[in-house]
Amino acid sequence: MTVFDPLTGDASGFPPDHEHDILLIAGSRPEVARLAPVAGAVAAADRIRGVTVATGPDPMAVHEAFEALGVPTDITILLPLDVGNGVADVAAALLTRLDQLLVDQDPSAVLVHGGGMAAAVAATVAFWRRIPIVHMQAGMGTDDLLCPFPQEAHRRVIGQLASLFLTTSGSALGSPLGPNVLTIGDTINSLPVPQHSGCVAALQRVQDEHRRLIVVDLARPSSAPVLRGVADLLERYPRIEVVVLGPLAADEPARSLGAHPRVTVVAESSMPDQLAVLAAATVLVSDDHELVVDAPGLGTLAVLVDGPNVPQPGDSIRSIAAHDAAAAVAQVLDSDHGRRGAASDGFEAARAEQAIAWMFGLTRSPQLPDDLSGGGRHSTTEVGSDSEESSEA
Repeated sequence: MTVFDPLTGDASGFPPDHEHDILLIAGSRPEVARLAPVAGAVAAADRIRGVTVATGPDPMAVHEAFEALGVPTDITILLPLDVGNGVADVAAALLTRLDQLLVDQDPSAVLVHGGGMAAAVAATVAFWRRIPIVHMQAGMGTDDLLCPFPQEAHRRVIGQLASLFLTTSGSALGSPLGPNVLTIGDTINSLPVPQHSGCVAALQRVQDEHRRLIVVDLARPSSAPVLRGVADLLERYPRIEVVVLGPLAADEPARSLGAHPRVTVVAESSMPDQLAVLAAATVLVSDDHELVVDAPGLGTLAVLVDGPNVPQPGDSIRSIAAHDAAAAVAQVLDSDHGRRGAASDGFEAARAEQAIAWMFGLTRSPQLPDDLSGGGRHSTTEVGSDSEESSEA
């Protein structure tokens, strides 16, 4: 790991073994979930040097997320010890440190995801330095500037600055239509499969039987009434699946709840397990504030149990007392007819790498071989090479 020193500008140690390099800048765990697979695809193809950067309000959590997903964190940008807790304080610290990083690294491009604070700041300083910006999942916008807040506004600003847009589906809202808007799918589908066999089985049932998934992650004994409410939800909604995580999963009433055929109890879960189930869930119920804050970035509504959150316009988080959590989940289920993720072939990250390589002029086509004709799957060798088949695609 290289910890960036803003005083000396020292983030060296990367040999110039590629003509082009790109900084993959993440400021939260949901951003890591989308960028880590791209970092892996860039490394596998070996035509571009990818540099992962952990930053944001909690850079060590981002650093650990990269490592947990099997992707080395190349640079971690720590904030000053005396930085305030306000949004402007954190943004100001990020602004100067990311700008110095770009001066030191002088990358060919930067890659950001979504509309988090770190993404907005990184895109701004890159634009000032005239460094091309690749904006991933730029098409996930809404018609409401305040929903989610402030990510949607940030996403639109980045959309005005970016050179290449990689979307999950369709065109990028607020972006010029044309060859620089490419559909790659959601790269979270390229994450490693969960390590826990129960999580794997639960996700398979959700997909095969078109069930809606509720994830319950609890730590405080005072949150136990949530688990009793889950039993009522299972009876009321026959097409839901429940995964119970967190410290309370090892105790009663979670153990008894685990006897239900549509409940999976995981007493010890890895980060890949958490990210996989969260990304597939309709709603999360948790007393872990950090996990609840991550959920909207993965496209999941969240219920914060006994939390301090005060709902704001466009807020994707609901703050509920433990005994009322089941009612809040029921309200979500009654207004949701089952979020269905786009079908995945597992090559979303490879498509992102191909598009970036095309932007750098390393391949003639922004598409993987056979993508345009709806062809079959591709091996790592095919993805990483600029073969005649790739050139003619």
